[in-house]
Amino acid sequence: MNILQGCVRYPPAPGGAETVVKAYSEGLSDKGHNVEVITTDLYTETPFVKKDMPSVVSGIPVSRHSAFTISGEAHYVLAPGMIKSFLSKKADIIHTHSYGYFQNHAGWIREKFQSTPWVITPHFHPSWSMWGGAKRRTLRDFYDSKIGKSTMEAADLITCVSNHEKEVLVKEIGLKDDNIKIIYNGIHWDDWKEIPDKKIFRDKYPQISEKFVIFAGRLATNKGLINLIEAMYFGESREFDLVIMGADMGLGKSLDKLAESKNIRMHRLGHVDDEIYRSALSAAEVLVLPSEYEAFGIVLLEAAAAGTPVVATRVGGIPEAMAEEKNGLLVEYNDPESLSNSIFTIMNDEQLSIEMGIFGRDFSKNFSWTSIVNQLESEYFELL
Repeated sequence: MNILQGCVRYPPAPGGAETVVKAYSEGLSDKGHNVEVITTDLYTETPFVKKDMPSVVSGIPVSRHSAFTISGEAHYVLAPGMIKSFLSKKADIIHTHSYGYFQNHAGWIREKFQSTPWVITPHFHPSWSMWGGAKRRTLRDFYDSKIGKSTMEAADLITCVSNHEKEVLVKEIGLKDDNIKIIYNGIHWDDWKEIPDKKIFRDKYPQISEKFVIFAGRLATNKGLINLIEAMYFGESREFDLVIMGADMGLGKSLDKLAESKNIRMHRLGHVDDEIYRSALSAAEVLVLPSEYEAFGIVLLEAAAAGTPVVATRVGGIPEAMAEEKNGLLVEYNDPESLSNSIFTIMNDEQLSIEMGIFGRDFSKNFSWTSIVNQLESEYFELL
């Protein structure tokens, strides 16, 4: 098959949806399909940063088109060059990602004029979890009702990364569920067959305490990082450091000031390479994902594969990406005290931590990208 994958950003640009598109593209290519990615030159969206990035990533050709935006609350990523790419490139299947982005409209044009089977994976975030004020929310309501719904209904197949995402799409956008399939996110199990060597991280960052709590992900407003710092403060423990690992979306300095005011030893590492990333998850006592909303939460699977317990908020698809009370604990969003209690329940109970780590390793094996790509390929063949 000739397959076009469309997304707003693509690695080395960081992000969860970006990780999924990369896994799909490389997995399908490994199975002998011709895959090309159509995307923009954005490295980050908030702040709006464009960057020169490679046109081939791990053997996958990537067409990067210049991105533009209307500033302020009317922010919307435009990439007109995508339309020509979608119309001119040979494809048996087109698959676009992320609800509300330009690549879906470019994909719709291709489907409309050339009748190429079209799949959307929305990586959907409900309107209440988006950034911006009242004006932006009004624009989102208009988009959902007048543009978003009709765009999604035009697709031949919608794939959601969790049952919760499907339920929210049906409720918020008013879609029928007979054209929606669940294809979970996953991990490359080959990277986790052996528990990553903790020493790699220890040698790189000797200043970090022997026991530490870690957050891994973009430093964005919907990630609940203020609650995490508050939770560490409530724990009244100065034995454990807090490690924040991931690309800064503009919150870094304010988080530094808050941690300093609370006398929390926080280490903000930025984006790290894969080897350090895996080693960090293995070395941590607990991985915390305190988000306001997540369609899934791949980092929970990665921590589980590293044998590290997790604490997360009971939102979105997170409960489907972990096993509550077996490899981690769930709390309500925006409750720093409960978050703190759960973190330190694990930190202070060595036997519980060991048991959760063992269970997590077995749990994460069920989410291999290999089996997930096989499922996606079957859906493509069914459309053809």
